[in-house]
Amino acid sequence: MIMQLFFGGNDWHTGVIGIVASKITEMYYKPSILLCFEEECKLGKGSGRSIQGFDLHDALMKCQDVLAGFGGHSMAVGLSVEKDNFEKFKEKFFKIVNEANISDLAPVLNIDDIINIDDIDKEVVKSLSLLEPFGEGNKTPIFAFKNLKIDSIRSLTEGKHLKLALKSNKNNFVDAIGFNLGHLSDEYKIGDKVDIAGNLEINTFNGVDSIQINIKDIMKSI
Repeated sequence: MIMQLFFGGNDWHTGVIGIVASKITEMYYKPSILLCFEEECKLGKGSGRSIQGFDLHDALMKCQDVLAGFGGHSMAVGLSVEKDNFEKFKEKFFKIVNEANISDLAPVLNIDDIINIDDIDKEVVKSLSLLEPFGEGNKTPIFAFKNLKIDSIRSLTEGKHLKLALKSNKNNFVDAIGFNLGHLSDEYKIGDKVDIAGNLEINTFNGVDSIQINIKDIMKSI
């Protein structure tokens, strides 16, 4: 069972390490740390992201004897480590995570509101941009959509992603995309009623804008 994700590499672009760490943690729901060692540089710099229930900053406090420096908070950190201390840090960090017993921690979705797709239009969705910028302290709003009927369902990108067309009780349609959820395409069929949690966004294809739900979770309606 994966308890944490820890990577070190040469000549990774430091400007995207934080973004990649966030994506990895989101995908696997495990604490992650990525470190970059630039060519002929003995000091590696990186970023870490965590999950609810595991204080990443506190974990680094316990590793500070093998770190060159670090800062941040419980959910996100920046750090630097000498190349000679990389394996020592990795071993120490793994031990801390394993002792924390995080295997039972599960993702928690905080729903901001329940939305009826019959009550929204493109202008309403576009107005959500007024809440930007989104980040750790200002999460992208997550909405619940209940009792939608699946009108079409398929997987994309060789089964990696899930694509749905959904219909409301008033026969209004909305598209939905589930990144890295393609494995669910065999669990649902046309005509199923589903509840969905996700972000509202505008999808532009061939110059045409349409409302789309970016799926974070899905279940059959009760």
